[in-house]
Amino acid sequence: MIPRLLDYPALPGSSNHNPVAKLNKTQLRKFRNHLLQYLEHLGVKIEHLEDSVLRSESDSSPEDGDEFGDGGSSREFEVGILENEGEILIAVQDALGRMREGVYGLCMHCDQNIPFGRLEALPYARYCLQHQEQFERGELDLN
Repeated sequence: MIPRLLDYPALPGSSNHNPVAKLNKTQLRKFRNHLLQYLEHLGVKIEHLEDSVLRSESDSSPEDGDEFGDGGSSREFEVGILENEGEILIAVQDALGRMREGVYGLCMHCDQNIPFGRLEALPYARYCLQHQEQFERGELDLN
């Protein structure tokens, strides 16, 4: 059973504002553990990808392409994955920082609760779904 959301004040400036009140200590601990597991897993994954890319660079020669000349596509794919994993690593570290600051679970744009289900699916989420969609379309004003 998924825990129900607990309400907390929506206005960050209010005197009794506690941005993590929505998440109890058990839930915060669970998300922290998930994020730390992500860090560990990503570290190992990135290390393996870096090794693989370095091996492919040292094992290849200019003549290694197939008849269509795309011998580097596998390496390019691995580099793309490596870059993506690096971005996730930064997002996980940022989420742990937000947890230390007491703002974990709040949209970085509107300061509203990020739904619990979204955090369960993506514990390093920075934005509520509405603002994530705007961010992905390049429509979110980050100033």
